[in-house]
Amino acid sequence: MPNAIPMTFARSARFLLLIAAMVTPALCVQPEAAGGELARQRLLVRKEGPAILNSLWRWIANRNPTLDKWDLDNRLLSWSPRDHWTLRDAVEGTLILGATGSGKSSGSGAAVAHALLANANAGGLVLTAKSDERALWERYCRECGRIDDLLVFGPNEPLRFNFLDFELNRPGAGAGLTENIVNLFANVLEIAERNSGADGDHGESFWRRTNRQLLRNLCDLLAIAIGRVSVPDLVKLCLSAPTSTAQFKDPVWRERSFCFHCLKEGEERQKSAREDHDFDIVADFFMLEWPNLSEKTRSVVMATFTSMADVLNRGVLRELFCTETNITPKAIEEGKIILIDLPVKEYAEVGQFAQVLWKYCFQRSIERRDANANPRPVVLWADEAQHFTTSYDMQFQTTCRAARVATVYLSQNLSNFYAALGGTEKAKSEAASLFANMNTKVFHANSDPITNEYAATLIGRRRQVFMNGNNSYSPDAYLDSWLGLRAPSQASAGFSESYEFDVQPAAFARLRSGSAANGWNVDALLFKNGKVFRDTGRTWMKVTFRQKH
Repeated sequence: MPNAIPMTFARSARFLLLIAAMVTPALCVQPEAAGGELARQRLLVRKEGPAILNSLWRWIANRNPTLDKWDLDNRLLSWSPRDHWTLRDAVEGTLILGATGSGKSSGSGAAVAHALLANANAGGLVLTAKSDERALWERYCRECGRIDDLLVFGPNEPLRFNFLDFELNRPGAGAGLTENIVNLFANVLEIAERNSGADGDHGESFWRRTNRQLLRNLCDLLAIAIGRVSVPDLVKLCLSAPTSTAQFKDPVWRERSFCFHCLKEGEERQKSAREDHDFDIVADFFMLEWPNLSEKTRSVVMATFTSMADVLNRGVLRELFCTETNITPKAIEEGKIILIDLPVKEYAEVGQFAQVLWKYCFQRSIERRDANANPRPVVLWADEAQHFTTSYDMQFQTTCRAARVATVYLSQNLSNFYAALGGTEKAKSEAASLFANMNTKVFHANSDPITNEYAATLIGRRRQVFMNGNNSYSPDAYLDSWLGLRAPSQASAGFSESYEFDVQPAAFARLRSGSAANGWNVDALLFKNGKVFRDTGRTWMKVTFRQKH
């Protein structure tokens, strides 16, 4: 009887949970639909007091060595009594779309957030677009007993993250590689180019490649010459580089130039064979290639870099990203929830740059971890996600399931992403790839025809039967009928079959959007790739969320 002990233990656990609910009436806890094993017993926490139940759950987990609290088949949320959202579903990505005021944040967004915080006990990175999101997530964490895990990274907080130092000194075979640092800046540059209206096509690719070449040589020279890379030193090195071969021979310039002193220090310093090879390339770049560029090309490349680095080299971003380090993405793997309190609506581009840096560092860091040794799921959460989306997201989403990352993106419509990524055909392809790799899709009330057509197409078509009939009379039919004569007529009937949308695009505009007018009910159509819902027998189902009020 190998299952006797676990089943007895499970019954005891359910009894303890029932007692806890009875003695704590304010908790309003509803266990999920009954399952045999304890690993499938999860709690839907509705209001306050989950800390008691979380403590009880941890006590149960520690007492039961067979319990895997992060098993991929653990249920996190119930769409219906027979249909559940599991941890496996969560790490396959979630996309929530709905018009402004559709209830996406207070409906499905709130339900998913509570499920990941309370039931998955996940760590997370939360990006913010609006000023009220910090208060919202503080409430979520209190309701889920996770307030002690919430760490706020922002201007009035003590946390600091020197992203260059983190990349250079992290453990692992790829630590300190110049190209990784270049890619960090490239993500920020992509946001800057998008905001300036650059489409990234044709000639723009030349400037991007040349800018990466400059940054690559700046980083290599600093790493070899002084053993560290910082934003202030990168800017100083760029501004002091020679602009002509004649200047390089000028003794006054040599005395004042930070670039020359780094070249001299790098030449004299003992180097490995690889560093010696790299230094030769760097020296040729600054002594030959850079001075011989045309004035226009050199000035454009320099201005592109300095304008990007200037944001990080002053004010709030310098304090947050260019001083010490007392928080890194590694804390998320340990269960911390890091909220970046630099909302885009308040800090504009500064907030965007900061959060894209954090997101990229998190994405690279989390995919390096050993998920077998540390299986805790983590969340990448972005409401108004179009503000933080870069071309790298598409690559990340193709593989992040193995790292147990639950990406949750919320936005109004697909057009937001197309516009944010540049509006080109390439941008649309990148966005389409990102959407395709987010397997749970929740569609709220919407009037965007592109999004509604996409949702209807995704749900698919099915064979439908249409009945038709016809009855016609001649012009004299009424007179013949009055005279008692048989009225000549023609009648026909028939039916036809056609494959039509299972859900018409217009249906999305009729979904309830919460508030008192709708009884605080928020409707959505749920689609899950590869899953047939038991309630509908199809890959989609209508769900209703209850807004808190």
